[in-house]
Amino acid sequence: MGASGRQRLSAVERRKNALQLQLAGVDLRTIAEQVGYADASAAKKAIDRAIADSISRDKEDIDSLRRDEIMRYNRLQAAFWSRAVTDKNPKAADIVLKCIAGRERLRGLQAPTQINVDAQKLGNEILALLDGGDDDAGSV
Repeated sequence: MGASGRQRLSAVERRKNALQLQLAGVDLRTIAEQVGYADASAAKKAIDRAIADSISRDKEDIDSLRRDEIMRYNRLQAAFWSRAVTDKNPKAADIVLKCIAGRERLRGLQAPTQINVDAQKLGNEILALLDGGDDDAGSV
């Protein structure tokens, strides 16, 4: 049988308290005694779970904010779309393009910058010639 809502709340509160005590510099054995865990190992597991829960909540918050911003871009783009496409309004087209770019950024769709390896090799060869050419520069 699962834990009741009150027991789950109590467990969450205990984990939070244990984490706060650890952040304050209290050792695990003392945390176990003060918060009511069987031993230091149980306190450590509770603290690790509190941290994992916190990270999970942060990720959910970020995902929620990202969704909200994408919806704002969608609404703004919809408001200017017909003027950009039908009326060929340059300001409206610019807003639409910025909305598209903003969504790409939030979703991580922008392609990474590629380096042309041949251009890099040519640059290295030029630098090598310049470095070696210092001795010959005075003889010309």
